Amino acid sequence: MPVPFFALAAAAIAGVGLSYALSTDARTRRSLKKRPVTPVRGLREGELVRVRGRVLAGERVLEAPLSHRPSVYYLATVDQETGRNHWREVAREERYVEFAIDDGTGRIQVIMSVPRVAVVSDHHTRSGSFDDASEVEEAFLRRHGLKSTNLIGLNIAIRYDEGTIEPGEEVTAFGLVRAEIRDGQRVLVLDAPDDGPLLLSDDPRAVHG
Repeated sequence: MPVPFFALAAAAIAGVGLSYALSTDARTRRSLKKRPVTPVRGLREGELVRVRGRVLAGERVLEAPLSHRPSVYYLATVDQETGRNHWREVAREERYVEFAIDDGTGRIQVIMSVPRVAVVSDHHTRSGSFDDASEVEEAFLRRHGLKSTNLIGLNIAIRYDEGTIEPGEEVTAFGLVRAEIRDGQRVLVLDAPDDGPLLLSDDPRAVHG
Protein backbone atom coordinates (compact mmCIF):
# COMPACT_ATOMS: atom_id res chain seq x y z
CA MET A 1 0.00 0.00 0.00
CA PRO A 2 1.55 3.39 -0.94
CA VAL A 3 2.58 5.62 1.95
CA PRO A 4 0.41 8.77 2.02
CA PHE A 5 2.22 11.95 1.02
CA PHE A 6 1.35 13.72 4.28
CA ALA A 7 2.99 10.90 6.26
CA LEU A 8 6.16 11.22 4.23
CA ALA A 9 6.08 14.99 4.66
CA ALA A 10 5.62 14.72 8.42
CA ALA A 11 8.49 12.27 8.69
CA ALA A 12 10.69 14.55 6.59
CA ILE A 13 9.89 17.58 8.76
CA ALA A 14 10.61 15.61 11.93
CA GLY A 15 13.89 14.41 10.45
CA VAL A 16 14.89 17.94 9.48
CA GLY A 17 14.11 19.18 13.00
CA LEU A 18 16.21 16.47 14.62
CA SER A 19 19.05 16.99 12.15
CA TYR A 20 19.01 20.73 12.83
CA ALA A 21 19.17 20.20 16.60
CA LEU A 22 22.04 17.73 16.25
CA SER A 23 23.93 19.98 13.83
CA THR A 24 23.48 22.99 16.14
CA ASP A 25 24.88 21.02 19.08
CA ALA A 26 27.81 19.81 16.97
CA ARG A 27 28.50 23.35 15.79
CA THR A 28 28.45 24.59 19.39
CA ARG A 29 30.87 21.88 20.49
CA ARG A 30 33.22 22.63 17.60
CA SER A 31 33.15 26.35 18.33
CA LEU A 32 34.06 25.71 21.96
CA LYS A 33 36.76 23.13 21.23
CA LYS A 34 38.68 25.34 18.80
CA ARG A 35 39.22 28.05 21.42
CA PRO A 36 41.84 27.83 24.17
CA VAL A 37 40.71 27.76 27.80
CA THR A 38 41.57 30.92 29.75
CA PRO A 39 41.92 30.88 33.56
CA VAL A 40 39.36 33.07 35.32
CA ARG A 41 42.10 34.76 37.30
CA GLY A 42 43.43 37.59 35.19
CA LEU A 43 40.42 37.96 32.89
CA ARG A 44 39.96 41.49 31.63
CA GLU A 45 36.87 43.39 30.62
CA GLY A 46 36.21 43.32 26.87
CA GLU A 47 37.92 39.98 26.20
CA LEU A 48 36.26 37.17 24.27
CA VAL A 49 37.21 34.05 26.22
CA ARG A 50 36.45 30.42 26.83
CA VAL A 51 36.41 29.31 30.47
CA ARG A 52 36.02 25.89 32.07
CA GLY A 53 35.07 24.92 35.60
CA ARG A 54 32.38 23.79 38.02
CA VAL A 55 28.89 25.23 38.18
CA LEU A 56 28.01 27.24 41.27
CA ALA A 57 24.29 27.90 41.63
CA GLY A 58 23.02 31.35 42.47
CA GLU A 59 19.94 32.34 44.42
CA ARG A 60 17.61 30.73 41.89
CA VAL A 61 17.77 27.02 41.07
CA LEU A 62 15.44 25.29 38.64
CA GLU A 63 13.79 21.90 39.01
CA ALA A 64 13.91 19.87 35.83
CA PRO A 65 10.35 18.86 34.89
CA LEU A 66 10.87 15.15 34.10
CA SER A 67 13.64 14.10 36.50
CA HIS A 68 13.17 16.75 39.22
CA ARG A 69 16.91 17.34 39.27
CA PRO A 70 18.15 20.72 40.57
CA SER A 71 19.63 22.60 37.64
CA VAL A 72 20.68 25.96 36.25
CA TYR A 73 19.65 24.88 32.76
CA TYR A 74 17.40 22.20 31.32
CA LEU A 75 16.00 21.16 27.98
CA ALA A 76 13.04 18.77 27.94
CA THR A 77 11.43 17.48 24.75
CA VAL A 78 8.56 15.21 23.82
CA ASP A 79 8.41 13.22 20.58
CA GLN A 80 5.32 11.46 19.28
CA GLU A 81 5.44 8.47 16.95
CA THR A 82 3.87 9.37 13.61
CA GLY A 83 4.62 6.13 11.78
CA ARG A 84 6.80 3.08 12.03
CA ASN A 85 10.14 4.33 13.43
CA HIS A 86 9.21 7.94 12.62
CA TRP A 87 8.94 10.54 15.38
CA ARG A 88 7.89 14.17 15.51
CA GLU A 89 8.78 16.66 18.24
CA VAL A 90 5.55 18.02 19.77
CA ALA A 91 6.86 19.87 22.84
CA ARG A 92 10.08 21.60 23.80
CA GLU A 93 10.80 23.37 27.08
CA GLU A 94 14.08 25.18 27.75
CA ARG A 95 14.76 27.15 30.94
CA TYR A 96 17.88 28.71 32.43
CA VAL A 97 19.06 30.99 35.23
CA GLU A 98 22.25 32.85 35.99
CA PHE A 99 25.05 30.91 37.67
CA ALA A 100 28.81 31.08 38.25
CA ILE A 101 31.75 29.05 36.98
CA ASP A 102 34.62 28.33 39.39
CA ASP A 103 37.82 27.03 37.79
CA GLY A 104 39.97 26.95 40.92
CA THR A 105 41.66 30.27 40.10
CA GLY A 106 38.51 32.33 40.53
CA ARG A 107 34.87 32.52 39.61
CA ILE A 108 32.86 34.40 37.02
CA GLN A 109 29.12 34.95 36.76
CA VAL A 110 27.49 33.62 33.59
CA ILE A 111 24.68 35.76 32.20
CA MET A 112 22.25 33.59 30.27
CA SER A 113 20.80 36.40 28.17
CA VAL A 114 21.31 34.86 24.71
CA PRO A 115 22.64 31.32 25.22
CA ARG A 116 23.26 28.50 22.77
CA VAL A 117 23.65 25.32 24.79
CA ALA A 118 24.83 21.85 23.80
CA VAL A 119 23.54 19.81 26.74
CA VAL A 120 23.90 16.08 27.24
CA SER A 121 20.46 14.47 27.07
CA ASP A 122 20.67 11.74 29.69
CA HIS A 123 17.15 11.16 30.98
CA HIS A 124 14.95 9.08 28.66
CA THR A 125 11.51 7.55 29.27
CA ARG A 126 8.61 6.36 27.13
CA SER A 127 4.90 5.73 27.31
CA GLY A 128 2.64 3.87 24.91
CA SER A 129 0.96 0.50 24.48
CA PHE A 130 0.78 -1.34 27.85
CA ASP A 131 2.82 1.48 29.42
CA ASP A 132 0.73 4.36 30.73
CA ALA A 133 2.32 7.77 31.11
CA SER A 134 3.48 8.50 34.66
CA GLU A 135 2.05 11.37 36.71
CA VAL A 136 5.18 13.39 35.95
CA GLU A 137 4.87 12.75 32.23
CA GLU A 138 1.14 13.53 32.24
CA ALA A 139 1.77 16.82 34.04
CA PHE A 140 4.40 17.80 31.50
CA LEU A 141 2.08 16.94 28.60
CA ARG A 142 -0.80 18.93 30.12
CA ARG A 143 1.45 21.95 30.51
CA HIS A 144 1.95 21.87 26.76
CA GLY A 145 -1.68 21.17 25.89
CA LEU A 146 -1.07 17.51 25.05
CA LYS A 147 -2.47 14.14 26.11
CA SER A 148 -0.96 10.67 26.32
CA THR A 149 -4.04 9.05 24.73
CA ASN A 150 -5.86 9.44 21.44
CA LEU A 151 -9.55 10.25 20.85
CA ILE A 152 -10.65 6.69 21.67
CA GLY A 153 -8.54 6.45 24.82
CA LEU A 154 -5.65 4.37 23.50
CA ASN A 155 -2.11 5.22 24.53
CA ILE A 156 -0.02 7.15 22.04
CA ALA A 157 3.63 6.14 21.60
CA ILE A 158 5.59 9.00 23.18
CA ARG A 159 9.19 9.43 24.22
CA TYR A 160 10.45 11.99 26.73
CA ASP A 161 14.02 13.30 26.79
CA GLU A 162 15.74 15.69 29.14
CA GLY A 163 19.18 17.19 29.62
CA THR A 164 20.29 19.32 32.55
CA ILE A 165 23.23 21.34 33.77
CA GLU A 166 23.44 20.87 37.50
CA PRO A 167 25.31 22.56 40.37
CA GLY A 168 28.77 21.02 40.69
CA GLU A 169 28.86 19.83 37.09
CA GLU A 170 31.87 20.66 34.92
CA VAL A 171 31.08 22.91 31.96
CA THR A 172 32.78 25.14 29.45
CA ALA A 173 31.50 28.49 28.16
CA PHE A 174 32.53 31.13 25.63
CA GLY A 175 31.49 34.76 25.76
CA LEU A 176 32.36 38.39 26.34
CA VAL A 177 33.82 39.49 29.68
CA ARG A 178 32.00 42.50 31.07
CA ALA A 179 32.17 44.34 34.39
CA GLU A 180 29.10 45.06 36.51
CA ILE A 181 28.57 46.78 39.84
CA ARG A 182 26.72 44.48 42.22
CA ASP A 183 26.08 45.36 45.86
CA GLY A 184 28.62 48.14 45.50
CA GLN A 185 31.33 45.85 44.19
CA ARG A 186 32.79 45.47 40.71
CA VAL A 187 32.40 41.91 39.44
CA LEU A 188 33.22 40.26 36.13
CA VAL A 189 30.50 38.49 34.19
CA LEU A 190 30.49 36.37 31.05
CA ASP A 191 27.78 37.43 28.62
CA ALA A 192 26.81 36.94 25.00
CA PRO A 193 29.09 38.77 22.52
CA ASP A 194 27.55 41.62 20.54
CA ASP A 195 27.51 39.52 17.36
CA GLY A 196 26.30 36.15 18.64
CA PRO A 197 25.14 33.95 21.52
CA LEU A 198 26.98 32.84 24.62
CA LEU A 199 28.13 29.24 24.06
CA LEU A 200 27.78 26.68 26.84
CA SER A 201 28.14 22.91 27.11
CA ASP A 202 28.45 20.10 29.64
CA ASP A 203 29.34 17.57 26.93
CA PRO A 204 32.74 16.05 27.79
CA ARG A 205 33.70 16.30 24.12
CA ALA A 206 33.46 20.07 24.41
CA VAL A 207 34.53 20.47 28.05
CA HIS A 208 37.80 18.58 27.58
CA GLY A 209 38.31 19.30 23.90
